[in-house]
Amino acid sequence: MKAFSRREMAHVAVMLGVLVAGIRCAGEEDLHTDEAHLTFQGGLLVEERRSLQVCVELDPALEARSEELLAAVKADLSALEKSHPDWEKARYAQAPARVQRGCPGAVMPAGRMEHKGAMAGPGMLSRPSPFRTYVYVLGEAKAQEVLGAEPVVRARAELMREDEHTAVEVSTALVIRASTLGTDSFRETWLPTGMGLKPLREPASLPSVDSVK
Repeated sequence: MKAFSRREMAHVAVMLGVLVAGIRCAGEEDLHTDEAHLTFQGGLLVEERRSLQVCVELDPALEARSEELLAAVKADLSALEKSHPDWEKARYAQAPARVQRGCPGAVMPAGRMEHKGAMAGPGMLSRPSPFRTYVYVLGEAKAQEVLGAEPVVRARAELMREDEHTAVEVSTALVIRASTLGTDSFRETWLPTGMGLKPLREPASLPSVDSVK
């Protein structure tokens, strides 16, 4: 059998060290993947989300009222948290709910929106944002253009692929008149549906947009 020299043995040791380092790095990459995962355990829908988060985008015409309107959204959310029987079941009680001004994309809806097939938000994503619900608040002039006579339009904000043929809505958008904030219909009907909760009061007609074939 050939005897290895010290130089050859040192070379082998270095190569083994490089191999081990490569394996370790590959493992770290696997643990820090950028891919998100769907979950139907609770209402957050994305496994990487840790709390209920709501983003609010304001019509520029409402800038002077920004603090008032943001406070109104927070008050409506707080009222829903106290009154909805499924809040804990949806796992929204596992961490404090958060409301933040500014939504990903920051593009206000334009043109007439209808309930069926409405889209307001980034659309299809492999890595959704932390926000379960987008709230777009419109001044009256913009609301006439976008909503017509409707107080609110519920739309899809973010979608994720469940399989090759099906996309699931993982974030919901509520496009609303500013005057709708603080009303019973918003707190009891529209806000719950924007979070995947059963309405406390059913509207005359409410489309279901949980998934897209």
